[in-house]
Amino acid sequence: MTMNSVKKGIKDAIANEAVDIENLLLERKLNALFRIPRDNAEERKGLHASAIIASDSAFCIREQILSLFYKRNEEDSISDGLLRIFAEGNAVHEKWQNMFERAGIARGIEDRGHSKLFDLYMTPDAIIELNNKLYVVEIKSANTFSYKSMKTSHPSGTHQLQLYMHFLCIPRGFVLVEDKNTQEFKIFPVRYEPGHAAPYVKRLYEINEAKENFLMDNTLPKRTCKSIGCARASRCAMSNACFGISKKKLIKNVE
Repeated sequence: MTMNSVKKGIKDAIANEAVDIENLLLERKLNALFRIPRDNAEERKGLHASAIIASDSAFCIREQILSLFYKRNEEDSISDGLLRIFAEGNAVHEKWQNMFERAGIARGIEDRGHSKLFDLYMTPDAIIELNNKLYVVEIKSANTFSYKSMKTSHPSGTHQLQLYMHFLCIPRGFVLVEDKNTQEFKIFPVRYEPGHAAPYVKRLYEINEAKENFLMDNTLPKRTCKSIGCARASRCAMSNACFGISKKKLIKNVE
């Protein structure tokens, strides 16, 4: 090996390292874009329909009470990868919402509803009018594998629609599911069934009771997670408040 070839090897290694560092810096800058709040973004607070329809194994009444009084975990704890997935889902929503508006059939796009009785926020993806009938629309995106596995319904989307229809008094809706890989889509019509929404309304009354107990004597429902390091706690937006790591007040009447 000649001296010239050694020098060339060193130069190439330095150049490659410089390129790798530049790529890393650019990647970090681009990932940071996903942390910029969307236009008109508000701090998430209060109860939300998507949390109320969780399965029995995933639902935590303690989490819901805490969400009424304390701030959620810092968003920095959410991985870059998960933020990119959220952004892709938002893009699918916006595409359909824009088309509903251009077609003149939109009667509400993410118009926030609020039940004062339960302090429950509801934000349907869209309310549209077709054939002189109103429909509540829940838009979902899925990868090809999940998309193909949906044959007759989108379970979580259906539960969410039933709760929306209950409070909005609109008896019709549908879940629109798009395959993120192929842009194919499916429609799953849903008709309002009072019995379907009843368990979620019951949960809301239970939350109201637990909320009153908290206001009276500062007691919370039993903790679901054994430690903050467990899998469920790592996904919970209220884990810091739950385990007393950080209790940033959301409203003034918290002592």
